[in-house]
Formats: sequence, structure tokens, C-alpha cells
Amino acid sequence: MGLKTIFFGLAIWGIYLIVRHFARMRSEQQTAKRQVKSVESVKCDQCGLHLPKDEAIHEDGLYYCNKDHLLAAKSDKPSDNE
Repeated sequence: MGLKTIFFGLAIWGIYLIVRHFARMRSEQQTAKRQVKSVESVKCDQCGLHLPKDEAIHEDGLYYCNKDHLLAAKSDKPSDNE
């Protein structure tokens, strides 16, 4: 009876390993199917915050994270009339 129990235990263990192997393969395939979308980011010229390019305010070749920083940058620049 002891030898039958050992063989039965080894069979159960082997089935467990096979099922686990296929489950891991399936999980890896599903992970590979999901693609991470890459987003180009830019740096706010006023505060240095990095944000997605499509959310940034672009003016004069510079990027800003909000209108307040754009206005602050404009007020910091000396005007041409002075």
C-alpha cells in the first residue's frame, strides 16, 4: 500500500506542475498582448513639472503646465518696448 500511495502522490504532483506551467504560459501570453501606450512628455518651463505633451500649453517653443505659469513667464520676460 505504501508504494501505491507514493505513486499516487507523484501523479498528483506531476499534474499540479503541468497545470501550473500552462497557467503561467497563458498569463505571460495575456501580458504580452497588452501593449503599453507610450506618451511623450514635456517639461514646464516655469516649474519643471513633467506632463504629457498633449496636456501642455505650447507657446514660443516652450511648454507650460497651466495658464498661470504661461502668464508668469510672459510677465518675467522684458518687453521689446522698454
